[in-house]
Amino acid sequence: MAGQSYPNLSDSELKSVLTFTERVSWNIVRPIIASLGLSTGKGRLATNDKILDELSKLKKSNQIEFDKKLKSINDLLDGMIMYGEKALFSLDVDKKVVSSLQKSFTTKWAAMKQKSSLSEEILDKKSISKISKNHPELIYHTQHNNITTVIYSSVRDRIIQEKVPLQKLPQLSGYDEVIAKRKEKRQCFDLCILTDNRIHILIDIRVDSSGENILFSKSSIVRELYQLYGSNFSAKEKDFYPLIDPIFEQASLPFSQHSYKVFDLSFLTNEGTTHKEKKNSSDKDLRDDLFNKEGIKAVGKIGLYRIGIRIKRNNPQLLLADNIELIVPGTLRRHLGGSSVSPVSYALLSKCICKDDFETLARMIL
Repeated sequence: MAGQSYPNLSDSELKSVLTFTERVSWNIVRPIIASLGLSTGKGRLATNDKILDELSKLKKSNQIEFDKKLKSINDLLDGMIMYGEKALFSLDVDKKVVSSLQKSFTTKWAAMKQKSSLSEEILDKKSISKISKNHPELIYHTQHNNITTVIYSSVRDRIIQEKVPLQKLPQLSGYDEVIAKRKEKRQCFDLCILTDNRIHILIDIRVDSSGENILFSKSSIVRELYQLYGSNFSAKEKDFYPLIDPIFEQASLPFSQHSYKVFDLSFLTNEGTTHKEKKNSSDKDLRDDLFNKEGIKAVGKIGLYRIGIRIKRNNPQLLLADNIELIVPGTLRRHLGGSSVSPVSYALLSKCICKDDFETLARMIL
């Protein structure tokens, strides 16, 4: 939370602003803040205080302009909640299942007390501490052109790692560093999109992106769908692994239509050694590295089992000129054993802040 008091701002307004600045990485949110005509400081905390101070004064002097800026913040926050930092699953099911679920969601939502915006569903730390973990709660529903979108809120643990000063633990002075871990409850937002004979599930990975926890969180959402449907139903999950080679080669549709750079690669060589490479620079492509070019030339084809790509995003209105990211997180076990051993049932979508960002990545792989 910010370090000062802002009596002109309500609790919900404070939560909106602070969640907005903390929901995505700082290099994304900082230019967006500037695009809204708000000041930025040296770092996130300093910026929070500046924004809250400006908005508090603006609310007192010009309510109309304040309402306009707050609406912009809430609209952007809605996009971040719905599409930012997700693991995407895609399930093929019988059309009757989707139709039944759509009707049940409509009925359930109509009987609920509905809030005006997603920002009102944001929980403070005190509320989060009182909620049981891993119990999804429906907080949003909309249906348009036979496409149903719902959002679940749930509380999950985030593992916080902190360095412990060695001077506090003289008995461990022989160690280079000591890392302490603790759990902290965080609110997560998971999305379901139902259309025709498919259910797409987007699991919030901002808190934890480990494969085991992603799969557990997805199973919690599937359990909610089973309960709403009235019984279990058959579903065929998409295996994203076969997309890895076409994404790398970029020679067939839809990949040949897009311009992107490979920044994350894992592969197995003919000699039986594994390589994992990652580029932090946004203008570099691992496929252009001499090592990779010569290696592929020598062996004919490398055994790719994980790939990550960056696609440029240019949004002048929000002062953004950066990248959105897609990762197909295959494993060596999947590469060696086949789909029956370890299917790659999800892809990771990162740095999206709106529906357009999400659809740019999703259309490539669905």
